[in-house]
Parts: sequence; structure tokens; C-alpha cells
Amino acid sequence: MKDQVRNKLAKLWWFPMITGLLSIGIGIWCLLSPSTSLPIMAIFFIAIVFVAGCMNVAYGLINNAPHSNWAWSLCLGIIEVLLAGWLYTLPTAQLTTAFIYGVGIFLIVIAINAICETFMLSSHSNEWVTWLICFLLITLIFAFIFLAGPIADGIAVWLYIGISFITYGIYRIILAFKINRINKRLGLK
Repeated sequence: MKDQVRNKLAKLWWFPMITGLLSIGIGIWCLLSPSTSLPIMAIFFIAIVFVAGCMNVAYGLINNAPHSNWAWSLCLGIIEVLLAGWLYTLPTAQLTTAFIYGVGIFLIVIAINAICETFMLSSHSNEWVTWLICFLLITLIFAFIFLAGPIADGIAVWLYIGISFITYGIYRIILAFKINRINKRLGLK
């Protein structure tokens, strides 16, 4: 059973590639049109959080096997659904502010999580680890700069958030190629 799950997960190496390309696209969009991207991204963010919450709730309800972290997925899903509902009820000005801080915190959390993923993958292969960590540290630095004064800096905010998304996207693309290479070496394809 464990080998079947591992083989199914190995086939999903392209998933980080898609998230990387989307992150780069969002970063470029932020850099090119900062004034129009904020309200649209805020609504899109609410939709993503809601869908992710529903998927986590479904996973938690369906997968209750021992040692499968189903309870964590269920709790996280409920929190995400409630957060999306709360954000949806906010007026546009407050939603924009909440979104700005939410994106900054989100970038920090995913960058720290990605650093942990990189160290876990380094046991299979040390190549590219330094580059991956560098891109993630750049993401963290710009996310912290972004959170230091997101509203006061005006357009500079979108420079920081755009660069953060682009560097995180580059990390995800490199990660996808690394996972694919590890899968081939381990014969999991």
C-alpha cells in the first residue's frame, strides 16, 4: 500500500512546476500593474483559501487512517473556510489591507516550509540545494521588507511582493526538476 501511494505521489512531480509558473506569473503581474492587481488578487485569494479549505475538510473526513494526519487537515480546512468567509464579508478597503498583510505572512510561511522541504530533499541529492536556499532566503527578505511598511511604501510594495513571488516561483520550478530527477533515479516513474 505504501509503495502505491509513493508511486502516485512520484507522478505528481509537475505540481510544483505549475505552482512555480503561476507564482512567477503573479509576480510579473504585480510588477507590471500594481494598482489593478490588488483588488483582483484579494478576491482570487479568498477563492483559493475557500477551495483549499474545502479540500482539506474533505481529506480530513475521508482519510481517517491511523498515522495519516487527517485531524490536522480537518482543522486546517475549517480554519481556511472560516477565514475565507470572514474575508468575503470585509469592505473593499479593509479587504485590501487584510490581503496585503495576509500575503506577506503567507510568503514567509511558505518560504520557511520550502526551506524545510529543501533540507529533506537534500538527503537524496545535494545538487541545487544552495541555489534553492538562496532563492528562498531572497523570498524571505523581500517578504519581511514588504511587511515592514506595506501600505506606506506605495508602489515599492509591489516591487517587493512581485520579486518575492518570482523568486518563490523559480524555487518551485527547480524543485519540480529535482523531484523528477530523484524519481527517475529511484525508479518511481
